[in-house]
Amino acid sequence: MSADLKDFRGKITRETDVALEAESRVSGRDRADIAREILHAWAAKKLHEASVLSALALSGGIAGIPRERRR
Repeated sequence: MSADLKDFRGKITRETDVALEAESRVSGRDRADIAREILHAWAAKKLHEASVLSALALSGGIAGIPRERRR
């Protein structure tokens, strides 16, 4: 993946830690790569959901978010 990467550090639960470690051992991949892939898939899903919601709202005559609320 040659995407523009941003630094992120955060705390995770023990369950998440164990799952990442298990996936890393089974796949031979780095934990950070696995976490990045999972977060990327989640973000892509959220962006798709927002696009669908926006299109449905507009087609139903519902205005989008007012510009002053976009930040």
